[in-house]
Amino acid sequence: MAAPPMFFGQNPNSVYLTASLIGFSAGTTISLLLLVLTMQTARLPGRRVANLLFPVCSLVWNLGGLAHAAAITSGAPEQGRLALTFLALQFSAAACWPITVFALWSPLATQAWQRTGFRVLQALATLTCAAISIPLWLGVFAKVEYKTLVVLKESTAYNGSILLILGIAVFRERLVSRSMRIPSLAILVGVFGATLADVIQQVLPFDPVVCNVLRVVSEQLTLFIVLGAFFLFARFRFSDLFIRYSLRVMLATITAVAFLMLDRGVSFLGLEGYGGTAGTARLFVEIAAAVAMLFLFAFVDRHLGDCAERWIFHAPDYRALVRELSETLAKLRDDVTLAKAVETAARAALDLKAVRLIATEKLPRSNWWDAVSAGELVELDCRDPLLAHPEMAEVELLVPVSAEGRVSHVWAVAPGNARRGLVTHEVNFLRSVAAQFGHRLDALRMEERRVEAKSREVVLQQQITEAELRALRAQINPHFLFNSLNSIANLVVTNPGKAETMTLRLARIFRHVLANSARPLVALHEEIEFLRTYLQIEEARFGSRLHVEIAVDPAIAMQPIPSLILQPIVENALKHGLGPKAGPGNLWITAEATGNQVCLRVEDDGVGPGNSSLKRNGKNGHSHGVGLENVALRLNALYQSQSGMTLETRAAGGTCVIILLPRESGATA
Repeated sequence: MAAPPMFFGQNPNSVYLTASLIGFSAGTTISLLLLVLTMQTARLPGRRVANLLFPVCSLVWNLGGLAHAAAITSGAPEQGRLALTFLALQFSAAACWPITVFALWSPLATQAWQRTGFRVLQALATLTCAAISIPLWLGVFAKVEYKTLVVLKESTAYNGSILLILGIAVFRERLVSRSMRIPSLAILVGVFGATLADVIQQVLPFDPVVCNVLRVVSEQLTLFIVLGAFFLFARFRFSDLFIRYSLRVMLATITAVAFLMLDRGVSFLGLEGYGGTAGTARLFVEIAAAVAMLFLFAFVDRHLGDCAERWIFHAPDYRALVRELSETLAKLRDDVTLAKAVETAARAALDLKAVRLIATEKLPRSNWWDAVSAGELVELDCRDPLLAHPEMAEVELLVPVSAEGRVSHVWAVAPGNARRGLVTHEVNFLRSVAAQFGHRLDALRMEERRVEAKSREVVLQQQITEAELRALRAQINPHFLFNSLNSIANLVVTNPGKAETMTLRLARIFRHVLANSARPLVALHEEIEFLRTYLQIEEARFGSRLHVEIAVDPAIAMQPIPSLILQPIVENALKHGLGPKAGPGNLWITAEATGNQVCLRVEDDGVGPGNSSLKRNGKNGHSHGVGLENVALRLNALYQSQSGMTLETRAAGGTCVIILLPRESGATA
């Protein structure tokens, strides 16, 4: 019968070596993840070298421990040069850890005595690091007793414990914060657990297997120190991702150790008594155990991330917060109250020091501008010159706000030194808040445009009504009625047929005015036909003194133009230009296309307007320009800046009024 497999208890060192290989492998994976994520973080306080040395020390510690365990497992002597080299590498990194921790923490000191305390602690950590590391490396290349190296190795735990406790004492007021309790607890567990395991191993006479287990515990608890120290004070954007993946790695490590122990201890089931079926039975048990552990791993892993967010980051229900903010913003109607509501919500949800809305045009252009213009979130480097701007003090993050198709503002986020750095789910919340703010700005702008359009419509309707009333008054004023009726009365005797024609024309004018009272736009040819009827009556009054020429481009005959837009101009030309002129006079009316515009021109060779010029807003300062001013206001209400109207003096004498309208779809009915 084959010899039974060796269980852990049969070789005391096998417990230590196996657990060390698994533990340091997991630590190496976590340290690599920490290093990669740290390199991707744009802004960390303190010196960049210290920020990178922190995970590097963790990586070197775990790599050294892994290499040391692997070398001994491969048969290398524990006191040989190879094993001692890895041992010196491992514990030199452990001795350097407090230096990098203090370098990472010191920029967060808010008081003078704290800054002084960290300078003293850094100097002390440097001295103790040299006092431990130099003899360790001398032991590799010189004759130094192995017991001395063991003492130096074990002193790293005491050194780190004392220095980290002093560092926590410097920042003791921060440990009151709820968000800092679990990281602080992790540090204390790591520090006191490692030291206590080391003390128990040396003082009490335990079985060699138990001593080796205590050695493993003492070494692997340093991982708690690393994680706790980093999360307590580090400004680390990806810390939530890091801790989620770290917990997953640790869970996988525990699962692997449990499976290994089951594999080594399956002999206790007495399967060897089944003869030839022992191998099959053993395989069945191992497969069943592996499947059960995989299901357990998946179940625990699914809930581990949620537990970490609740217990470590204390993440609220961000979806509910965004919904509440959206409902609040929907009730607000101006930009100032919107900005205050968003600032209040963001500060309360994330415990931020400041959140400020800044228009992009108020900030100097820098390297961040292209990224913000593209809608990307920008993490400012601590050395960015933009931080010198008065409104950018302590700002770490710029969150763009897109409104009306462009980035018009940024949220400048300053978490403050009193809290840990923002993490990914908090940054995603800020993105959602900025998006809600931008959507609400768009909605307000659309609402403002609708109100403005409605207001313009009301003004336009009022303008049209007033124009129509003025046109009616112009048609029925005493002079017009007197002249028209007097002419008709004379023609009744001399030319009854013509008198009847003028009467019909007068009725047609009133009919046109009344029929188009509700139409802001009419076709160009309809307006011209109205003018022909109107001028036929005026020609009867002026007699042979008035000569009229009308020229219309057939291509724009159906072009919509404001109704009754030319009649006040023609009336003004007859009354103030040709009326006072002695002798015959000419009136030219033309309509032609000019590119994407329609040009309407009314010219006369009368007495002229002097040196005045009518502006777009219709202010011409002439008592006889009320009708023209009304025309200009109507054009502005209909087309805004797309139209124009000018009144000029002709070189040959007289007046020229030019109206430019957008061709086809320019007006708003």
